Order: sequence, then structure tokens, then C-alpha cells
Amino acid sequence: MSLRRDIISKWKVQLLPSNAYAVSYTAAQASVGFAFESQRGVHSFNSDRRVDFWTRPNSLAFVPEGCAVTSESERGGEYLTFTVPEEHLRTDENALRFNHAISREAIAAAYELRKALLAGEHSDALELETQLFALLDVVDQVQAGSLYEPLVSASMTEARLKRVEELVEAQLSEQISISDLASCVDLSSGFFNRAFKAATGKTPHDYVVERRVARARRLLAKSQKNLSDVAYACGFSSHAHMSSTFKKRLGVTPSQLMIS
Repeated sequence: MSLRRDIISKWKVQLLPSNAYAVSYTAAQASVGFAFESQRGVHSFNSDRRVDFWTRPNSLAFVPEGCAVTSESERGGEYLTFTVPEEHLRTDENALRFNHAISREAIAAAYELRKALLAGEHSDALELETQLFALLDVVDQVQAGSLYEPLVSASMTEARLKRVEELVEAQLSEQISISDLASCVDLSSGFFNRAFKAATGKTPHDYVVERRVARARRLLAKSQKNLSDVAYACGFSSHAHMSSTFKKRLGVTPSQLMIS
């Protein structure tokens, strides 16, 4: 077994696609999750009482060992998850479950880890471990109460984030401006820009590009459209523009992703 595959197996690293799911389990090991996309559904933790949930994009979550989890979603969302090997567990039996943690460090690590996973055997084992430990560092910050969310993020409520998401998805094949997004949530462009970044860890431009990449990946997986048609349907100016964006953000081109 290669060192890369050994690390993935040891940490049980999974990059889950944006599909419907229904799971119920008791965590045998502490686990960490990162949501690249928003998710909607119902869930429960150590309880029979299931409640509706909406997960913010780019948010980090932690489930301690022994926690009973039930979760289901009709559409899911791309999700990175891994368990924490016993020798690297830094929390104790009093560790708290959390989600919705937004951290620039966690976002950077998760996106680099996604690139490494999509690259397959061409990725570097050291890179995998580096990003896994970077995510654990953020878990430690949350558990210690030292990860603070900027006050301005409170203005970007769940309802406002959902409205932004709906507008972006509806107009993804078109050009979208800051003023378009700000207007849909009744904020000024400047304030919206700051509040959105604080609440999601991404600029509005970065978020829109990520949504274009996500839609293109779904179309490439499920349709027979050529690359140019997919590019235009997702708001890219050309097939070349889409390919360069894929390479920058995913580490692979659309053609390479289709082959894999």
C-alpha cells in the first residue's frame, strides 16, 4: 500500500459527492467534517428529536466519540469527512459537538485537501497530512473558545444567505454583480461584501465561482453535453476559462475529472 493510501485509510478520509443521503450511527471515533456547499435536511444528535438543519457553505463540524447521529438530506452537498486517529486526538470526554465554524485556515486546508484527493495517486502524502493536521488545529481553537466570528457576520442571517444562494443558482449562467446580491438582501454593496465574507469565509466572487464549478461538475457527471455547452450553461466565458478555473480550484481539468 502506498503512503498516500495508508494515510487515507488510517484517517478514513472521504470526499462525499452532492447526493441525497440518510445515515444513522454512533461515532466509534471522533470525526471532523467540512461542508463545501450548503446542505438542508433533518438531523438529531444523542436524541430522538429530529430538527431541520441548514448548513452554511465552508463550515467546519466536529462530532465527538460516542455521539449518536441521525441525518438525512434530499440533495446533500459536497462534504469532506475524516475520523481522528486515537494518537492524534487532542480533545477529552468533555469535547463539544459543533458545526457552522467558519475559519480561513480551515477553508484553505479543506480546499487543498480536496485538490489532493481529486489528484489521486499524483498527490503528495505529506500534503494530505499537513492539511489534516491544519483542520485539527482549528477544531482545537473552537474547543478552546478562541475562534471568534466577526460581529459583522451576524447581519448575514440564515434567511439572507438562503436568498443569496437562490439568486446565484437562478442566475448562474449570467453575469452577477455585487449590487445584485446586496439588493436581494436589502444591504449596501460595501456592507454586504464584508458581511458575506465574514459569514462564509469567501468573497461573493469566490462563492459564485465555486457554484459554477459545482454545477459544471454535476453536468459533466450526468449529461452528454460537450465541454463548451457545459461552460456556457454555468456562466464561464469559454471552455478554456472553465478548464483553467477547474485546474486552479480542483487541481484537475474537466477532461481529467471525467476520465477519473
